[in-house]
Amino acid sequence: MNNKFNSQLSVVVIIMDLITIAVSYAFANMIRFSNFINNANAHGDGRIIWVVLFVYIIITIVSQHENLFTQVSYRRGIYKILEKHFYMIVFALVYMYVTKSSELYSRIQFVLFFVIDILLMILVHCLFKYFITKHFRHTSYCERVMLVTYADDAETVLKRIKQTKNWHFRIKVIAVLDKNMQGEKIDGIEVVADVTNYYDAVKKNAIDSVIINTVPYMYKYLNNIVSQFVDMGIIVHLNLPEYDLPVAVGRNFDNLGMLGVITYRKQDYTFWQVALKRAMDIVGGIVGMFFFGIAMLIFGPIIKLDSKGPVLFTQTRIGKNGRKFNIYKFRSMCADAEEKKTELMNRNEMTGPIFKIKDDPRITRVGKFLRKTSIDELPQFINVLKGDMSLVGTRPPTEEEYNNYDSNQKRRMSIKPGLTGVWQVSGRNSVADFDDIVRMDCEYIDTWSITKDIKILLKTVWVVIFGRGAE
Repeated sequence: MNNKFNSQLSVVVIIMDLITIAVSYAFANMIRFSNFINNANAHGDGRIIWVVLFVYIIITIVSQHENLFTQVSYRRGIYKILEKHFYMIVFALVYMYVTKSSELYSRIQFVLFFVIDILLMILVHCLFKYFITKHFRHTSYCERVMLVTYADDAETVLKRIKQTKNWHFRIKVIAVLDKNMQGEKIDGIEVVADVTNYYDAVKKNAIDSVIINTVPYMYKYLNNIVSQFVDMGIIVHLNLPEYDLPVAVGRNFDNLGMLGVITYRKQDYTFWQVALKRAMDIVGGIVGMFFFGIAMLIFGPIIKLDSKGPVLFTQTRIGKNGRKFNIYKFRSMCADAEEKKTELMNRNEMTGPIFKIKDDPRITRVGKFLRKTSIDELPQFINVLKGDMSLVGTRPPTEEEYNNYDSNQKRRMSIKPGLTGVWQVSGRNSVADFDDIVRMDCEYIDTWSITKDIKILLKTVWVVIFGRGAE
């Protein structure tokens, strides 16, 4: 976990530095020549910037300092930046001497370039490091972890985990197996479960992964414990010397702070896969907001005239691993639809913890059109831009539905929910068994790729155009 995230972070830092070098070079030209590119000496300038970028990459690969970006002090980080720039300046001067091209370059521009780059890189590094180590832990992207341990070991394990600056995860809650300590706190972290309810605690506290700190007499139960967590879509970090459990999932060695673990998970997405998916969400969200704005101008007044109530319907839904968020839709039902749902439960056409009926009497006249054309879903582009949802994923359940999920059904929420998904493009109006929906969603999670998302988006457009929206 530490190794994986730190290696991914190092790539981000390198890209950030390369951009900083290019920006510094452009500003140095702007100050010296009143132009971002020195046209008079374009040939020479172009060569020297590529030399500097090449030298930076070589020095970075050799030093591997970025792999410890969050671990070193600010002072040490500034020293490493100055050290890199010393070598970059030396190599640049040697290059100009060997190629006899020093007359192509302005000495003032050369000095400005490196002064600006040193100051700008120090500023960018400090700000980025401050955000990562201080604020990232409190964002929805930070991995939320539950520690499963025994009372006597809890403080020791927490101390070992906290010995390094773990920016990408935080221990949110604790489950103590050998005694009932619910409501108490260990090192400021609340104990929420014991041996009777630690699986339910994962669902109720929006947990992404668990650290299981084992003792020898617990080994015979580990296979069942790990398997059930993994089936829920939860990543399992196991701290024990014996790790040959017959769990049919990926397994690798890792470390959490100073705690060595073996990690089990159903699926493992790379940093670049996640980053590309988020980039698609942002671009798609911006485009979707344009259509949402047009729809608001057209249908906002019609919804208000058709029935009493707000134009937008807001409801608490469940996101990735139990995170709660407010979903937005154009209101397609009467204002008291939630209150009337209880009266209609006996007409539910779905099996399992999901509710749907054909010709729902709560749907308004304009609501039927909005649902048929899927226009009622357009406000969810707000959720996509906020990061609550993705363009493609599993549909977010209500709190009531989620609370009735069993462990296998919960795994469909191990990823961020989507505006569309496999169920939506596979004839959702003909699927009546919730287990079939779970099967489709889990298959999507296990075989996910950017290409698959693009195919689902194209199929969604086809479904919407030919009026196969919700009933």
